Amino acid sequence: MLNKLNKYGLPTKYAIIGVFGGIISVFLTNLIGISDSSLNYVSTPIATGIGGAIGGWIRQRNCKNK
Repeated sequence: MLNKLNKYGLPTKYAIIGVFGGIISVFLTNLIGISDSSLNYVSTPIATGIGGAIGGWIRQRNCKNK
């Protein structure tokens, strides 16, 4: 999945996927009407991007140890 991003490294790939997931989640929560805070537009994509980068780093580190 998204093999073109492999040249940037696994943490970057996961961070990009996380940011897109965060953006989609913000729009879905606003569409449903759960959240109306403008802070979500900034904090959610940043948080999911950081989480994705950390997850990619952990996965990359675990694959090297095996």
